[in-house]
Parts: sequence; C-alpha cells; structure tokens
Amino acid sequence: MTGKDKHDDRKAGTETGLDLLTAALAGLLAEDSTGPAPARTALVAFIRGQGADAEPVRTLVLPRRPARNGATADPADRRALVYSLTKTILAAALLRLAARGLVELDGPAERWLPELAGRPGSVTVAQILTHRAGLPDYGGRPDYHAAVSAGADPWSGDEYLARCGVAEGLGSPVGSFAYSNIGYLLVGRLLERAGGAPLAEVLEREVFGPLGLSSASLLRDRADLDGLFFGSSPTFGAAPVHTAYHPGWVSHGVVAMTVADACRFIHGLTEAYLPGALLRRMRDGLPVGGPMGGRPWVEPSYGLGLMVELDPAAGPYWGHTGGGPGVTPAAYHAPGPVPVSVAVFLDGEDGNLAEWMAVEVLHRLRGGR
Repeated sequence: MTGKDKHDDRKAGTETGLDLLTAALAGLLAEDSTGPAPARTALVAFIRGQGADAEPVRTLVLPRRPARNGATADPADRRALVYSLTKTILAAALLRLAARGLVELDGPAERWLPELAGRPGSVTVAQILTHRAGLPDYGGRPDYHAAVSAGADPWSGDEYLARCGVAEGLGSPVGSFAYSNIGYLLVGRLLERAGGAPLAEVLEREVFGPLGLSSASLLRDRADLDGLFFGSSPTFGAAPVHTAYHPGWVSHGVVAMTVADACRFIHGLTEAYLPGALLRRMRDGLPVGGPMGGRPWVEPSYGLGLMVELDPAAGPYWGHTGGGPGVTPAAYHAPGPVPVSVAVFLDGEDGNLAEWMAVEVLHRLRGGR
C-alpha cells in the first residue's frame, strides 16, 4: 500500500466517523426537548490534539443545511451570548493575575472587595470562585424575573447587592456549595481593581488576546445583541430576544463569541496559558451534592470557575454550561492521549440537551477514538 493509499484510508475513516457523529448529534437534537424553548438548530465545534499536533477546529451546523449563495451569513460564523460560560472566562483571568502575584487566592477577599466587609467572618477569593463563600443569588427572585420579562433596564451592580442582602450577610453557610451569580459580580469588580482597567480591557488582555479569541467581547448595551445567534424565548413571547433583552441582566457581565472560539477557549486552558499548579487547582472540583436529573453528570463537582465530572467512567471532563433567553451554550474538555474539546450552542433553552450533545462528542472523540 502506498503512502497516498494510507492517507486516503485515514481520511475516509475520519469522514465516516464524522458522519456517524453528526448522525448521533442530529438524533439528539431531533428528540423531544424538555426545555421551555425547544432548540431547532445546534452549532457544534470540536478540536482534538494539543499544541503542534492539534487539528483545526471543525464546526457542524445541525440540522445540516445546503450551501447558500448570497449575503446571508453562515450560522456557524454568528456570535452568541455564552451566559455562565463567562464565569470560566472571569476565573481564567483572575488566575492569570494570581500567577503574577497580584491576587492571593487563599487571602481574604475583603482586601479587594469592601462590599463584604460588613458580613460576619471572612471568605477567600477561592471560596467565591467555587461558590462556597456563602453569598446569595437572585436566580429565584420574582422581582428579577418580572423585570427581565418586562424588558426593563437592568439593575446596577450596587442594586443587585442591595436587593440580595449582601451587606446584611444573607446567604448559605460559608463552605457549603451555593451557586451565586452575585459572587461572580464581585469577581468582575475584583478583576477591575486588581487588574487596573475596565473589565472588558482585562478580559481582552488576560483571556481573549492570549488565546486568540478574535470574536470574543464583553457586551454592555442592547444594541450589542444585533445579529447574534438566538432562538425564541418564552420570557418574551413573540418578541425577538435581541430587541427585548438587555445583557446587563447577567450581573457579572456576559461575553459573546462564536462557537469555534468557545471551543478554542476551553481547549486553551493548558500549562501554556496557566502554571500547572493553578491549572490543576482550577480543575480540582469539590462535590456539589445532590442528583442532577436529566443531565449527564454522575459525580458533579465545581472547581475554580469550572464544572467538573469526577466519575472516572463518565469523565473526567470539565467546562461550563450557560443558560439565558434564546440560546444555550456549553463548552467542555476531556483529557486523554488525544485531548478533545467541544462547544455547543443551541438556539433554544435546554441545558440538558446541550450537555448531552457535548458529552456525546467527548465520548466519541477522546483518546483518539
């Protein structure tokens, strides 16, 4: 067999594997969705290998669509809000500051965050990143959901803190896991204070630039949503999300990027980006407790801005899922002889489906299979 024949065989095998993967993902997308806004389209990007051996990012649009002529952009090239995947971005930026000695992860967070000074006891920066700082959240507040649904302008950062009773010490016991968007609002403030620049500039300097995420930016205004990848949302009825929503309703700030850059981001969290000790700590998740019905997690845990699967058979893998009006992002990485990363954007609101699609890619591609 000639070298060309071997190359052709490998190429044919790769394409056959991709067809099988595409069919599996299409099958998941076609299943009845339990989300409030069922997804009709999935953007899926994946990459295998590391460093010089890394393959180019490949992007699928499901269901498959014929090539189109004209001015309409390819859906895969459209940016989307990554919602709580922004937490991983904020954590990565903070760890870069920690690597330079600007922030002490196990030092008192009050040094940078006087907003916490009146609360009983003290918490560390790491406890905020792991959602174990005893901070409250607004996700279940009726006034929050009513204001979002009404298309109102968002609360200021200080109003988020006041409504949630941060100064009064409201929240869960310190040390227990309690997911808190408020905690990451404070992480954003810490980044500005320790990084010496507005948050958008800190993220560009510490994350987007170093990892080559050319499509990524922090959004601030309603007009920034024009042209983004959205489906419908029951939050706004028949109104398009980009006309009714304000990105300020994500209290810690929200990043938009393409699905390929979301994949590049999670794949880029390596020792070339962060020192090994910090990287291992980022991935060193603690169990969050309780089952996650309908989701692929077996032993769910949370590290420094990362959701982590601890079960050795199901995982390991780590990353983050987001959720908000009109789009569901998920980005995960699995280590192995041939490490693989995947990002999924759904044009609906079904975090379970996004996670199952991501895990399907990881299980089929990790380890070179």
